[in-house]
Amino acid sequence: MAASIRPTAWWRPLTLIVSVCAVIELYLSFLLMHLAAEAALLGAYGIVPPPYGNSYLPVSILGLDLKNYTRPLVTASFGLPFYIGFFGLGLIGSGLVIKGMRERRRRIKQKGVQAIFTS
Repeated sequence: MAASIRPTAWWRPLTLIVSVCAVIELYLSFLLMHLAAEAALLGAYGIVPPPYGNSYLPVSILGLDLKNYTRPLVTASFGLPFYIGFFGLGLIGSGLVIKGMRERRRRIKQKGVQAIFTS
């Protein structure tokens, strides 16, 4: 994989695609695991956690310090940096798809006997 740093390596585009896919998969896996755990914990109290912002639980909870908390505040776990990262991954992925489509069109036009004799 280290040899794919060279711009002339034929497997460089494949390596870049696989690397970006791995980062996106890690990002989305973390998102799904976190949201599933949070929804399972808060689902016992009958509330859906907010995707962004704050929400109050309509219950009274006994805390670990043995104090009674009425209507505790639930804050969304993901803030603005997480959503900016999500948007950035979307831009990178869509840029790679568009670049691949352009290169594919360019390669399709060069196929055939004329491309062999003119190049």
